[in-house]
Amino acid sequence: MAYQIIPLSISAVDNIACPHCQQNVIDWIQEQYIQPCEHTLFIAMDIGFEYITDDFEQTMQRSVDDLHAHDDQVNMFAEITQSTYPNYLIFKSDLGAQGYFRYIGFTA
Repeated sequence: MAYQIIPLSISAVDNIACPHCQQNVIDWIQEQYIQPCEHTLFIAMDIGFEYITDDFEQTMQRSVDDLHAHDDQVNMFAEITQSTYPNYLIFKSDLGAQGYFRYIGFTA
């Protein structure tokens, strides 16, 4: 397994910081709340990607465009965990809608 899942016990409106540099990659104070740092590989929700690096997308079995075109049929967690990226962390947090989650990938 190339990834490690880390469930976060936080609310949907809490900031999320990078485990390496401590920058808030989800920062609700900012107008653009997505603030990826150099360690961020992707920020995704069950309904699609908010951010993804080219390096990570190239390791996925399907392109982001393909996933977004078929978002009603996609299991986002399954898609990101099938990546061949060598080692990465996935922070999983509640999205605020029942049954939906946010996934943030960081370099290990």
